[in-house]
Amino acid sequence: MANLEAAQDIQDRTRRLLTRVVHGPHTRTPSPPGSPPAMISGSLAASVQAEHDGDDAIVGPTASARSKNGPYGRFLELGGTHTGHTAKGMSWIEDGQWYRMHEISKAERPYLAPATDDAVHSGAISRIYYDHWLIAQQAAT
Repeated sequence: MANLEAAQDIQDRTRRLLTRVVHGPHTRTPSPPGSPPAMISGSLAASVQAEHDGDDAIVGPTASARSKNGPYGRFLELGGTHTGHTAKGMSWIEDGQWYRMHEISKAERPYLAPATDDAVHSGAISRIYYDHWLIAQQAAT
Protein backbone atom coordinates (compact mmCIF):
# COMPACT_ATOMS: atom_id res chain seq x y z
CA MET A 1 0.00 0.00 0.00
CA ALA A 2 2.90 2.41 0.67
CA ASN A 3 4.08 2.05 -2.95
CA LEU A 4 0.66 2.96 -4.31
CA GLU A 5 0.27 5.87 -1.89
CA ALA A 6 3.67 7.22 -2.96
CA ALA A 7 2.73 6.81 -6.63
CA GLN A 8 -0.55 8.65 -5.98
CA ASP A 9 1.37 11.53 -4.39
CA ILE A 10 3.54 11.76 -7.51
CA GLN A 11 0.41 11.53 -9.68
CA ASP A 12 -1.15 14.50 -7.84
CA ARG A 13 2.03 16.58 -8.07
CA THR A 14 2.36 15.77 -11.79
CA ARG A 15 -1.22 16.81 -12.51
CA ARG A 16 -0.73 20.11 -10.67
CA LEU A 17 2.49 20.75 -12.59
CA LEU A 18 0.73 20.06 -15.92
CA THR A 19 -2.07 22.53 -15.22
CA ARG A 20 -0.02 25.53 -14.01
CA VAL A 21 0.47 27.19 -17.41
CA VAL A 22 -2.35 27.19 -19.99
CA HIS A 23 -2.51 28.18 -23.64
CA GLY A 24 -5.16 27.92 -26.31
CA PRO A 25 -5.35 25.29 -29.00
CA HIS A 26 -3.37 26.01 -32.18
CA THR A 27 -1.03 28.48 -30.47
CA ARG A 28 2.69 28.20 -29.82
CA THR A 29 3.42 26.84 -26.36
CA PRO A 30 4.60 29.41 -23.83
CA SER A 31 6.64 26.75 -22.03
CA PRO A 32 10.35 26.92 -22.83
CA PRO A 33 12.30 23.73 -23.58
CA GLY A 34 13.31 22.01 -20.36
CA SER A 35 10.23 23.13 -18.44
CA PRO A 36 6.88 21.28 -18.15
CA PRO A 37 4.51 21.59 -21.12
CA ALA A 38 1.72 24.12 -21.00
CA MET A 39 -1.82 22.74 -20.84
CA ILE A 40 -4.12 22.93 -23.85
CA SER A 41 -6.98 20.52 -23.11
CA GLY A 42 -5.92 18.85 -19.86
CA SER A 43 -5.91 15.38 -21.42
CA LEU A 44 -2.23 14.78 -20.58
CA ALA A 45 -2.78 15.70 -16.92
CA ALA A 46 -5.92 13.54 -16.78
CA SER A 47 -4.04 10.62 -18.32
CA VAL A 48 -1.44 10.48 -15.53
CA GLN A 49 -2.46 7.50 -13.39
CA ALA A 50 -1.01 5.66 -10.40
CA GLU A 51 -1.70 1.91 -10.48
CA HIS A 52 -0.77 -1.29 -8.66
CA ASP A 53 1.78 -3.49 -10.40
CA GLY A 54 1.98 -6.53 -8.14
CA ASP A 55 3.67 -5.37 -4.94
CA ASP A 56 4.93 -2.30 -6.76
CA ALA A 57 3.13 0.72 -8.13
CA ILE A 58 3.64 2.68 -11.33
CA VAL A 59 2.71 6.22 -12.28
CA GLY A 60 2.72 7.87 -15.67
CA PRO A 61 0.64 8.88 -18.67
CA THR A 62 -1.69 6.29 -20.14
CA ALA A 63 -2.40 5.62 -23.81
CA SER A 64 -5.14 8.26 -23.69
CA ALA A 65 -2.42 10.95 -23.88
CA ARG A 66 -2.50 11.05 -27.66
CA SER A 67 -3.44 13.28 -30.55
CA LYS A 68 -4.29 12.55 -34.16
CA ASN A 69 -0.51 12.46 -34.66
CA GLY A 70 -0.03 9.67 -32.08
CA PRO A 71 0.94 9.35 -28.43
CA TYR A 72 2.73 12.34 -26.95
CA GLY A 73 3.19 11.85 -23.17
CA ARG A 74 6.58 10.16 -23.42
CA PHE A 75 7.64 12.42 -26.31
CA LEU A 76 7.01 15.53 -24.21
CA GLU A 77 8.80 14.12 -21.15
CA LEU A 78 11.93 12.95 -22.96
CA GLY A 79 11.98 15.02 -26.14
CA GLY A 80 13.37 13.54 -29.32
CA THR A 81 12.06 12.76 -32.76
CA HIS A 82 8.38 12.14 -33.41
CA THR A 83 7.43 10.43 -36.66
CA GLY A 84 4.02 10.78 -38.29
CA HIS A 85 1.88 7.65 -38.28
CA THR A 86 0.41 8.08 -41.78
CA ALA A 87 1.82 8.28 -45.30
CA LYS A 88 1.07 12.02 -45.24
CA GLY A 89 3.03 12.47 -42.03
CA MET A 90 1.52 14.73 -39.40
CA SER A 91 -0.11 18.10 -39.64
CA TRP A 92 -1.08 20.81 -37.19
CA ILE A 93 -1.96 24.46 -37.06
CA GLU A 94 -0.01 26.86 -34.91
CA ASP A 95 -0.57 30.61 -34.70
CA GLY A 96 -2.78 30.50 -37.80
CA GLN A 97 -0.29 28.63 -39.99
CA TRP A 98 -0.54 24.98 -41.08
CA TYR A 99 2.48 22.71 -40.77
CA ARG A 100 3.02 19.27 -42.30
CA MET A 101 6.04 17.09 -41.59
CA HIS A 102 6.94 13.44 -41.62
CA GLU A 103 9.23 13.90 -38.66
CA ILE A 104 9.79 16.55 -36.02
CA SER A 105 12.44 16.93 -33.32
CA LYS A 106 11.57 18.71 -30.09
CA ALA A 107 13.39 19.44 -26.86
CA GLU A 108 12.23 17.69 -23.71
CA ARG A 109 9.49 19.25 -21.61
CA PRO A 110 9.70 17.06 -18.51
CA TYR A 111 6.80 16.88 -16.09
CA LEU A 112 6.97 13.45 -14.43
CA ALA A 113 10.64 13.67 -13.38
CA PRO A 114 10.27 17.12 -11.73
CA ALA A 115 7.11 15.98 -9.89
CA THR A 116 8.93 12.86 -8.66
CA ASP A 117 11.96 14.91 -7.60
CA ASP A 118 9.65 17.29 -5.72
CA ALA A 119 7.93 14.41 -3.90
CA VAL A 120 11.28 12.92 -2.87
CA HIS A 121 13.02 16.19 -1.91
CA SER A 122 9.99 17.49 0.04
CA GLY A 123 10.15 14.42 2.27
CA ALA A 124 6.64 13.30 1.27
CA ILE A 125 7.78 9.90 0.03
CA SER A 126 9.86 9.26 3.16
CA ARG A 127 6.88 10.22 5.35
CA ILE A 128 4.59 7.83 3.49
CA TYR A 129 6.98 4.89 3.95
CA TYR A 130 7.72 5.85 7.56
CA ASP A 131 4.00 6.04 8.39
CA HIS A 132 3.42 2.62 6.87
CA TRP A 133 6.40 1.23 8.78
CA LEU A 134 4.97 2.62 12.05
CA ILE A 135 1.61 1.02 11.36
CA ALA A 136 3.30 -2.32 10.69
CA GLN A 137 5.34 -2.02 13.90
CA GLN A 138 2.23 -1.24 15.95
CA ALA A 139 0.38 -4.17 14.43
CA ALA A 140 3.29 -6.49 15.28
CA THR A 141 3.36 -5.53 18.96
